[in-house]
Amino acid sequence: MRFAVRWAVLLLGLASGLATAQGTWPNRPVRVVITSPSGGTVDLLARILSENFSKTFGQPFVVEARAGANGTIGVASVVNAPPDGHSLFVTTPGPFSTNMHLHTKLPFDAKTDLAPISMVAYSPLLVVVHPSVPAKNWPELAAWLKERPGKVNYSSLGVGTTSHLGIELLKREARIDIVHVPYKGSTAGFADLLSGEVQVTLNTTSAMLPFLKKGQLRAIAGSEKRRSSWLPDVPTLDESGVQGFDVMSWFGLGTRSGVPREIINRLAQESANTMKRPEVVKLLAPMGLEIWVLGPDAFADYIRTEVDKWGDIIRRAGIKPE
Repeated sequence: MRFAVRWAVLLLGLASGLATAQGTWPNRPVRVVITSPSGGTVDLLARILSENFSKTFGQPFVVEARAGANGTIGVASVVNAPPDGHSLFVTTPGPFSTNMHLHTKLPFDAKTDLAPISMVAYSPLLVVVHPSVPAKNWPELAAWLKERPGKVNYSSLGVGTTSHLGIELLKREARIDIVHVPYKGSTAGFADLLSGEVQVTLNTTSAMLPFLKKGQLRAIAGSEKRRSSWLPDVPTLDESGVQGFDVMSWFGLGTRSGVPREIINRLAQESANTMKRPEVVKLLAPMGLEIWVLGPDAFADYIRTEVDKWGDIIRRAGIKPE
């Protein structure tokens, strides 16, 4: 009888939430902070996850936009919340791996104050040129750039973003000299790229596809080791002679350190369950997003490699924040 009662109590606890040493979780609405403006990819992924979490855990998961400082502002608001699992964030790489190398003073220590939960997706990146550039592939583009050291411009989404650091890594690996023109966001950068004011960029496949289809821009090479499923005829930089080159823009779920591991594990499992649903795959596919789910430990390991890689690039290139 005692055994049956204990199981009945446990099942009731699971029905309303996850029983932890700190009590039942969640016992009130959960904040899901996004580190980019509303309406973008981070927002979409956060809402997909939050909708499923709300159904699974029986409490509202409410998306809240706190953009700015390459994700620092939004993540700081979670770090300053209690470590009870009621504040989460969805972000791009900055807060986890690059901001620490760009700023001497941050409101948190990414290595000790953040807890990775799950990587959920990534966007393949493309080296793209204006049609006035005669190159059709990477060897031709590299040769063209080497003939014009310091005379060709490339655009990025801002200092310290993947579109910036990826080209800086490419500059080092390929020994090219190309001038960085940072933009705050994509609109102005796209306008100058389309007009030929800047000639080269590294940006997400999803953002580039509409311009490629219209012939307004030309794809040169993909930046990750495997070809994009959306542009299977476009070779990678690794294939094209820049061996080992592997850069992507990824999206992950995290929280502050100190949150009980059982909560983190359950969120990671539900993230995996969500991302493999056919309707989610169907929704994300037209955006050029690839689903890639890593659990807490594998995600933490991946972040450590990113920290080392980008730290080295930022130091060597002497990159400073705007």
